[in-house]
Amino acid sequence: MIYHGAKWWKFDFHTHTPISIDYGKGPNQDTLKRRTPREWLLDYMSKKIDCVAVTDHNSGEWIDTLKAEVNLMREENIDGFRELTIFPGVEITVHGNIHLLAIFDPTESSRQISNLLSKCEYNGTYGDSDDCTTKSFNEVVNIIHQMKGLAIPAHVDMVRGLFEEEEGNSLKKCLTANGLLAMQVCNLEYVKPQIYNDMKLNFTEIAGSDSHHPEFVGASYTWVKMEYPNLEALRLALHDGEDGIIRHDLTSTNPNEAYNRFFIESIEISNGAKAGRGRNPLKVNFSPWLNAIIGGRGSGKSSLIEYMRLPFDKTRGLPPKLSEEFQEFRKVPKERGKAGMLTNETKIRVEMQKDGRHIALTWQGNKIIEEHQNEMGLWESKEESSNIDSRFPLRIFSQKHLYSLTEDPNYILGIIDQQFDKLEWEEEREKLSTNWLQTRAILRDLSTKINAKGNIQTELDDLKAKMKIYEDSGHKELLDEYQKSQIINQKLNQDLQSIDNYYERLKNMYAEAPKHLFSTEEFTGLDQDSLKILNEQANHFQVLIDNMNEVLINVEQFKANNRKSIEEIPWHQVRLISEDKYHEFVKRLEATGEKNPNAYSEFVARKTELEKKMSEISSFEEQFKLQKEESIRIFKDIDSHEKELRNKRLEVIQQWVGTNPNIKMYLKVMGNVENAEETFRGIIRKSGREYAKDILERDDDNKPQKGVIFELMESSTPWEKRKEIIKKIQTVNETDTKGFGKLFINHLLGLKSSTPEDIDRMIIWYPEDKITLKLVNSNKKEEDIETGSAGQRTAAMLSLMLLLDDSPVIIDQPEEDLDTKRISDLVVTGLRTFKTKQQVIVITHNPNIPVNGAAENIVQMNFAGGQIQKQLNGALQNNNVREAVCDVMEGGKEALDKRYFRISRALED
Repeated sequence: MIYHGAKWWKFDFHTHTPISIDYGKGPNQDTLKRRTPREWLLDYMSKKIDCVAVTDHNSGEWIDTLKAEVNLMREENIDGFRELTIFPGVEITVHGNIHLLAIFDPTESSRQISNLLSKCEYNGTYGDSDDCTTKSFNEVVNIIHQMKGLAIPAHVDMVRGLFEEEEGNSLKKCLTANGLLAMQVCNLEYVKPQIYNDMKLNFTEIAGSDSHHPEFVGASYTWVKMEYPNLEALRLALHDGEDGIIRHDLTSTNPNEAYNRFFIESIEISNGAKAGRGRNPLKVNFSPWLNAIIGGRGSGKSSLIEYMRLPFDKTRGLPPKLSEEFQEFRKVPKERGKAGMLTNETKIRVEMQKDGRHIALTWQGNKIIEEHQNEMGLWESKEESSNIDSRFPLRIFSQKHLYSLTEDPNYILGIIDQQFDKLEWEEEREKLSTNWLQTRAILRDLSTKINAKGNIQTELDDLKAKMKIYEDSGHKELLDEYQKSQIINQKLNQDLQSIDNYYERLKNMYAEAPKHLFSTEEFTGLDQDSLKILNEQANHFQVLIDNMNEVLINVEQFKANNRKSIEEIPWHQVRLISEDKYHEFVKRLEATGEKNPNAYSEFVARKTELEKKMSEISSFEEQFKLQKEESIRIFKDIDSHEKELRNKRLEVIQQWVGTNPNIKMYLKVMGNVENAEETFRGIIRKSGREYAKDILERDDDNKPQKGVIFELMESSTPWEKRKEIIKKIQTVNETDTKGFGKLFINHLLGLKSSTPEDIDRMIIWYPEDKITLKLVNSNKKEEDIETGSAGQRTAAMLSLMLLLDDSPVIIDQPEEDLDTKRISDLVVTGLRTFKTKQQVIVITHNPNIPVNGAAENIVQMNFAGGQIQKQLNGALQNNNVREAVCDVMEGGKEALDKRYFRISRALED
């Protein structure tokens, strides 16, 4: 991966070659001493070391040889070759037997080491530590620095180390040596001398292998942040301490490994109205960490970010004023001087890393094309996606935007919900709600059917009483006999009619039989054998038809005989006697005034029908019981689901502000009064202010003071209060008003009657939550955010937004309305922390942000020739970048001097 600006280089600060007398010490020393420069270099290349300081004992003899061999290996492209930067150095044995590392720029040669040893008056054996310099420790340090080198006490916690060889005033004097920035510490748990602590020194602690044997190569090293490996960059990194140096034993990962992070690599603008016109698109590269975009007023640095909104589809949900400004930005100007930064041919391409993939988004003509780079390095277009905004959660904030968020804290609720799968939660909520409404509708239908049970039972009891009069009169047997005879007679007639019907169908079938088969003139052309077969088939069919006619005649004869036989069976005599008795019984009933002397038979039929309905109701009651249990289960699931949402939100809030010293955030469950009133009125189909005393009444200052929603908002136990309110509404009636007004009661009763599903929706009504923000003042007391100044509110919100997630954050001039102290305390401190987990891009005109924020990549923008241009980009270790900070940013030189106060003289040189 190509990094723009500074990155981390794997640096071994202390190494030895075979020129050191004690190299390879042991049974194989003679063999190891014969190792070639190429073999030595491959040892370090195989361990993926990026930079080595060659620090033999009092010698620099191998330095030129190693540098030449690296060049030769690169030209030959040998197996195992990787770039390795040689820093000329030496481990000097200083007066007092103290070992001191001197490291110089890669452009220096062995001669520099020879000159150093001569100036330090080392007269011992080169490659050995059998003698010391006549110059003192402090004098040698001064000489190294005068020669533009770095002096680093070697293995201070070991034999020949500064802390082991010196003590008392002698050690104190050594520690005051001018220009010391770092020291090599071998054991992290080593307890430093009290003098060091008393002097309040904080030298950067580095690690180096001090390898005298191939098997120890790469055993100890230090990650150094530099844009390019040179002594100037190394010096700045050592000064930066933790921001520029990471010991290998303090991290288990490569700090450069940003492959799994989501970060923007570059943006390229072609044919913008004032950017990328002509043959040269405007392209800006970014670092995965902190990027500072600087430039004078009107240089176009903020426009760069507005262009970024389009391919990431971050054009909605802006505060009104920002939205209005952006709509002006995205116009195509009708003529010179008119608003608009686009043309009809504008193309904006952003390349990024996300989820280990190389992805590009290209905006052109209001369409966004997504491409992924395959294993061959080729770009492949993907299907058009409508959710670019959610899939690539880039966050863009300006000072105005951050301030507006403090005025509408509940906007943050949407951001909170983006930290988990809110869409999945909503889909499950919708599913549960649908099931709830369906179950409630089924319950109402079953209840209606079950409610008829009383009427049916009453009718059935009355019917049985009437039937008992008939049965007790002694006529039950007569009626039973009559009913049976009528049923049998009806069955006989049905069977006779069936035979008649069958005969008619048979007669119709015979009449419809085809005539003259296979005898048309169309067959005259056939051969005699074929005609013979057809004639045989025709004759065969005619025989069947003749047989059918014979059957038809037999059926007709049977029909006539059968009817006569049935009509003459002896049973008819019994039937006639039964009918005569029945008709005589009917006449007697009519004589007594019975209006429906045939009612008994109707009673019997009705009784059967009512008993069937009672049986069905029993089934409905069982179904009702099961549906009731199901509705209770679904409601519990909905209630648990709602509580789950609040728990997820609280977890996010705790992660955000658990350790934030500047701002506190609280979640008022179901505390959004505006949402509560709007959604409640939506359910009862009454917008406006109707029934305000019962729902939500406000005072002259528009503050809630009465009503069920007010009660919910004021409750410290909102879950219980919501349940209590719903129960009151469910059970209200004309005699038990529950404290509600008559008109409201009438409306509720009307809903229950006409649209009971509205009450079902009310039962699962859960208003939205409310976010409350508090500023923490200098006395650690919390104040409402509305009481803070614009700067305080903006800074606090910025510190909160940086805690959101690991997605890239773009911030446009966060320093507006902030004094220098707050920029340092809130903005700079926050940026140094958050850049370690996510990419940050800051547009700024305050030098403290790129300088004290230790930006890995600084981009200078300029406006010239009617076009926005990139002037340069790189890290602070780059002298041109530092000059740009001084030239472009007011106070830039002061900020650099303050940060690098200990080495500012070296930087000036």
